[in-house]
This record gives sequence, structure tokens and C-alpha cells, in this order.
Amino acid sequence: MPDIIIVGAGPTGLWLALELRSAGLEVTVIEKNINRDIRSRAAAMAAGSLETFATRGIAQRFIDAGTPIHSIHYGSSESRLHMSRESLGTKHPHSLMIPQAVTEQLLVELCQEKGVEFFFGHLASGLVQDSNTVAVETETGDGTKSTFTASWLVGCDGTKSAIRKLANFEFPGTDGNISGWLADVLATDPPSQPLSVNNEYGSFLMQPLGYQKYYRLTGVSIGTMNLPPSAIPTLDNVKSFATEALGTDFGIHSPLWLSRFSNTTRLATNFRSGRVFIAGDAAHQFFPAGGQGITTGIQDAANLAWKLVAVAQRRLTGENADELLNTYSTERKLALQAIIKSTLAQTALYASSNSVQSALADVVYELIAHPDLNKLLVRRITGFGDPFPTKEGGQDPLVGARVTHLEVGGGFELLHSAMAVDTFILLVRDLNLEPLLSDCISPWAAYIKCLGPNDGIVSFGQQWEGVDAALVRPDARVVWVCRDSSPREHIHLSIRKLLEELCKEI
Repeated sequence: MPDIIIVGAGPTGLWLALELRSAGLEVTVIEKNINRDIRSRAAAMAAGSLETFATRGIAQRFIDAGTPIHSIHYGSSESRLHMSRESLGTKHPHSLMIPQAVTEQLLVELCQEKGVEFFFGHLASGLVQDSNTVAVETETGDGTKSTFTASWLVGCDGTKSAIRKLANFEFPGTDGNISGWLADVLATDPPSQPLSVNNEYGSFLMQPLGYQKYYRLTGVSIGTMNLPPSAIPTLDNVKSFATEALGTDFGIHSPLWLSRFSNTTRLATNFRSGRVFIAGDAAHQFFPAGGQGITTGIQDAANLAWKLVAVAQRRLTGENADELLNTYSTERKLALQAIIKSTLAQTALYASSNSVQSALADVVYELIAHPDLNKLLVRRITGFGDPFPTKEGGQDPLVGARVTHLEVGGGFELLHSAMAVDTFILLVRDLNLEPLLSDCISPWAAYIKCLGPNDGIVSFGQQWEGVDAALVRPDARVVWVCRDSSPREHIHLSIRKLLEELCKEI
């Protein structure tokens, strides 16, 4: 019997499978489709996902298969959000144009290298769980039924998730009232750089798809934005959209894919029901503004994976295990609520159809050019600015933040190589604290990697000013901070209590 069943072999399910298998768990992935669709709803990988992959040493595979981009739009603004070492603080401070189909193929290959078991062509049709196991019934195209049983199950099967329905997750939200279009095409006279414009005709974006010589064109056209998603545009429609917005159709031809999508917005009330979890598009749906769909799914998987590993390996049991697993829903719902607000705001900018809305859009676009706001928004859009639950009584502002703007040994490699789905990182910058902290964490030595002053820890971000030590979770988020003003007599108790709650019962 596998430890975990994952339903859905999209980016979220595949990344979760790879993380769990890397910790030695037995993982089965069930996917309803037999063949992978070469069409890609998502055409980009945000810098936040790339950094997650870098912490596992696999980012270069994706970089080699994609096209780096160093700026992104916000609501189709001509004022771009700029990614840099200063703003993101990562080894790869850029996003990638890479089709979702390519991302999925690379992840499948990585999973197969690790020994993840796949069952393609199996549609989930029934689900039963008890206090110890969960079983999912599947059916193939020829009517053959099978039952798969595991300790835990995660539904990563998209916005029409069978698992979400079978496990009775509530999925409230609003139906779409605005639609956008997309086209993957070749172009005889493409622009020299990515384009994003917004004018009286609507919004228009164009950039390399990252697949052969295709370009991704997408936007919201005022004249057609009330059409349903079923009203798929023709190539001539897309040429008209481009000509209206920019005076040229760039000689587009040979469409690989034409589609229409809406701003339907939904968020599950909870991401866990007993031994069943949902993640990615199965848990949340929103307008694809800024390419945040894959980003949120990858971060769902990163958040859940290390917690499932700790529980599946029985390092945490009983109430401690339940409380840790419940934080997945609490943390990710808060992050998704903020992301949904951002996508709703961008939708309003895309569809500015009267003088009042256009005036508001102009003001927002002007503000985006301000360096501080530009940095704030680019971190949020790329997956580095998620809000994090605040404990009663408050907490250090660094808690919950992803580790950025920090090098060890003259680069990022030493820090990244120390990270794993079952490993915490203790960063110690104060030489006088090293003996005390080494003694504090000794019962958890098998699950904590220490990097100290002699390893050459160098920060280049304001968030690290005054930080003497920090504990980092396996998903690269800070969970404990000791500053130069922290009472030294409380250190031993605070870090040991935290490790008993998150890492292993002693």
C-alpha cells in the first residue's frame, strides 16, 4: 500500500509527488488522461517556482528548456514590474517563458527517475476514508474499475476536481462575468521584446511562448469581453484584436491553440477533510493574471509536502500531527485570499471600459513605475510576498517569509544543497550563539542542517538586519528568529518547543 495517493498529474501533483518520493515515501499518481495535451494554459513559470526548484537542485533543467524574462506586466500595464537580484534576492532572479506541457514533461521525468508510480487513463469515481486509510475507486475508458488505498490522498485534479466533489469540499465563489482570449501562434514580424498595452480597445499582451518559435498572445478585448468561454476566437478575431490595440497583427499565422477563459473566482473553505487534501486549481480558481496559477499550486505542494513527510514518517503523531497538517489549509488560504484580491484588481484594469475606470487604470499604472511599489508588486506576483498567519501576541516580521537575499559561502549553492523536504536549516550568524544553539537542537540533529558563521553567511537585504539566527522550514520559509535584542535566556525553550511541534516529538 502506498503512503500517499495523488490524483492529478499537473504541475501541482507532480511537484508534490517528487517531494514526497524524495523523502522515501511510496507515492502513486493517478491521472485521468492517457496522453498529455501539448496545449498549455500556463505559458510561464514565475521566479518563485524557479527558486523552489533551485532549493532541490533541478532549476537548471527548466531554465534550459525555457526563455528567461526579466520583467512582467501588472494588469497589462506598459510600466513593467522588474525582476532583479535586488528585488527578488535569488540565484535566478527572473521568470521563465516555458509552456505548461514542457514543465509537466520535465516533472514526470524527474518523478520517474525517483520511482513514482503512475496510472494514466484512470478517472476517480468514488472515495471512502476511515481513521487510518483512504481509498479511491477509478474507472478506465473501457469500464475497468480499480481501487487504490493509501494513508493519505491529495486531489490535484484541477478546477473540475473529482476529488473535491467526492470528499464534499465546499468551493464557494463567483461565476465569471468577463472573459479573455489567448492564441499561441507563429509571427512573421514579431515585436523585439514582450509587449503589454492597455487602451480604449482593451488589454493586449504578446511574448515568446518558450516553445519552438511560437508566441503567446492574450488579452481582454472590450468588444468581446462579455462572451462566454465557449466562444473561442478565430485567427481573424485575434488579428483584429492586435490591429485594434497596436495597429498591426504582426503577421500571425498557424495557430497552435485558440481559447477563451473567464474570471470565475472560487476558493475552497478548507483544504483538508480528514485524510484527504486538495491543492492547486482543485482548491482555488481565479483569472490567470500574471501567471500565478502554477505558482500557487507549486507553493501549495511545497507547503503540504514536508508536513505530510513528518506525519507519514511518524515523527509527529496524534494532536501534534493533526495540528501541523491543519496549518496547510490555514497558511495557504491566507495566501490565496491575497492573490485573489490581486487578480480581481488586475481584471478591473484589463477591462477598463469607461472614462472612470480608465482614469483609475492610468493612476495605477503611474504608481507602478515607482521603485518601491514596483518591488512590492513584483515580489507578490512572483510568489515571494505571500502573507503569513500571525500568532496571538505577535511575531517577528521575518517569520513566514521565504529565504531570499542570503548567500552562504559566496553564493546560493551551499544553502540550496543543504535544503530538503525532510530537513530544517538553522542559520547562525553570531559566533557566540553557536554553542548554545547546537546544544538546543541536538535531539533533532538528524533533521536539521546547521550553517554557521564559519560557512560565510552574507545577507544583502534589510530584512536580515539585526538577525543573529534563524530556523528555516523545509519549504524555505523562516519559522523562528533570534535577533541581537532577543533575551538569551528564552532561546533554549522557544526553539525546542517549536521543534517538538514541527519536526519530531521527543
